[in-house]
Amino acid sequence: MARRIVNKKKFIRGISIMVILFIMIILVIAMMVKGVIYLFTKPTENKEQENTITETSSEPIKQPEDNNNTVAIGVANSNTSSQNDEILKQWNLKLVNKDNAVDRNYVPELAEVGDGVKFDKRAITYLKDMINAMYKAGITKIWVQSAYRSYDKQEELFNRKVVEYKGQGKEQEEAERLAQTVVQRPEMSEHNLALAADFNTVTNEFENTKAFTWLQKNAADYGFILRYPKDKQDITGIIYESWHWRYVGKEHAKVMKQKGYCLEEYIDYLKGAQVV
Repeated sequence: MARRIVNKKKFIRGISIMVILFIMIILVIAMMVKGVIYLFTKPTENKEQENTITETSSEPIKQPEDNNNTVAIGVANSNTSSQNDEILKQWNLKLVNKDNAVDRNYVPELAEVGDGVKFDKRAITYLKDMINAMYKAGITKIWVQSAYRSYDKQEELFNRKVVEYKGQGKEQEEAERLAQTVVQRPEMSEHNLALAADFNTVTNEFENTKAFTWLQKNAADYGFILRYPKDKQDITGIIYESWHWRYVGKEHAKVMKQKGYCLEEYIDYLKGAQVV
């Protein structure tokens, strides 16, 4: 009987040892499997990461945004230059001056601001919204004196100014040169584009009004710029006109305001030319 008990204990001990060995073998195998999985998955993840970096870096370089979340502008690479070429074709950025004439056959689609004064139909909402905002701010002494002009009307105004200078003793050539700093020739005036608005009495007394102060602060939010600033006369070729505001679009107006550019400088900026 005692012998059976001893044999039974040996049997149980043997079974226990086998179970323990089996568990240890399972653990070893599990660790080995885990190690193999790690070895195979780590290179794959690295490879995927490398591919992701390569794909990201192969994308075109994005243009930096200017303040106020304005349009992305730049001249850093060929992709940017190509995009800027498209921007330069926008109707609201058309540059008109003594070196860039409008085709006389160009006549914009017009809508009335009021009292027979007309503006480009595509931009008139922004002009009206801007004027309404001034009214809400308590500025009621504001009106559009002149906006779109036909080529014939522009020629009449230019010739009238030439006669005025000739009356002061100027020769024809000198009279025309001086006249063009005040009233552009037909086809060379922004008024032929219907994108310019002359406010109130069309004199520089306008800069002393609350309306002018408000426009300096807020006009860019409606897409308008002071087209002929006091410190840009050598660039624009036009005398300072505090009353003359031009529509270029909100995004462009905000960039120009932030950088202190007149339209000529901004166009050069888009073209990639050096701008001081």
